[in-house]
Amino acid sequence: MARKTTKKTARKKSPARSKSNAGKSSTATAKTIGRSKNPVYVLVIMGLVTAIALMLNRYYIRLEPEKEQVAHHSEPEKAPLQDEKETREIHEEKSQKIDKSERAGKYELPEKEQQIKTPEKEEVKIYFVKFNEKSEKMLLTPVTRKVGRGLPLENTMRELIKGPTTAEKKKGLLTAVPSNLRLNGIRIKNDIAEIDFNGAIEEGASGSILINRIDQIVYTATQFSNIKSIVIKINGRPRQTLGTDGLSIGGPLHRRQ
Repeated sequence: MARKTTKKTARKKSPARSKSNAGKSSTATAKTIGRSKNPVYVLVIMGLVTAIALMLNRYYIRLEPEKEQVAHHSEPEKAPLQDEKETREIHEEKSQKIDKSERAGKYELPEKEQQIKTPEKEEVKIYFVKFNEKSEKMLLTPVTRKVGRGLPLENTMRELIKGPTTAEKKKGLLTAVPSNLRLNGIRIKNDIAEIDFNGAIEEGASGSILINRIDQIVYTATQFSNIKSIVIKINGRPRQTLGTDGLSIGGPLHRRQ
């Protein structure tokens, strides 16, 4: 009887052992499953962090151009103020210079303004002749022309040789100076202008015509303050007389009083 009891007890204990073994195996399986899930969670978290970082990066990239545009638009607003300040300083500096110069009794314009305001030409008088019906004589009549400032006497003589314009001719102005007259050169010394012409100065002229010719040259040349009289030369040589009538031109020629 005792043996039977022992066998029964042993048989009864075996299921308990199997249950404990089953519990142990299930715990190990759970641990294995838990360990296998940890890397997945880590990957998911890393993916979320990466996505958030990308979104933030795009957000900041969009913000930077806007900041640059704001800075770009804000810069020109300061420029006019700076320009106005510089312009004001320049005007103040000019006004101070003018005030000082006016106190000293003189004021000189800047070089650029002098070039703008200083004319390149000056007005001169060209003497032609006009018939006076009352006196029935040819009288000298001046007209105004503009010539270069560089060589005023030379330029004025060339204008005289050109003769009156169409409008001046309609007013009755004439000239006794031949159109083929040429100016060889001019020399000014001690208020005397030596004017050298070609041989055309004595061609085709006699009597009053030659006198009017010389008067036109003398009056036109002596309008300048540095010329009181003239000496006429022909091709570089001084002459005592001129023309077929032998008009005397030996000494310096002055205006007739």
